[in-house]
Amino acid sequence: MAGAAATALLGPSAAAHPADPLCALVAAYQAECERLNATVGDIPDDAPTPVWHALNEGRIPAATSKAGAIAALRLAVEMSEDFSGVDAVPNLMQAALSFLEGAAARPPVGRAAPSPLRGSFRTA
Repeated sequence: MAGAAATALLGPSAAAHPADPLCALVAAYQAECERLNATVGDIPDDAPTPVWHALNEGRIPAATSKAGAIAALRLAVEMSEDFSGVDAVPNLMQAALSFLEGAAARPPVGRAAPSPLRGSFRTA
């Protein structure tokens, strides 16, 4: 994520620093949660949640640093404990895995492809 897209989603300060875009995305998600949690009363159904949508729709940049991969994995663990069935968890894991496999230069990742190992283990 770069240029105008990063500025629109993450704000000008994130785009101004060439740090790991995944770290910036995680920080933006945490800020979005803080904003929503500060809402008095119930959070309106139409409250803007652009970072939540980006995480779940797969517009996640691959990590470009160890810190970005760790931040993504920590958020994936946190989200897996708080939510069920959200696409953000495998998307964050794939973004971290891209760095760990040495493929940080790949374009932003979407939902992780199904594992060829899924269903291949026998329990008998």
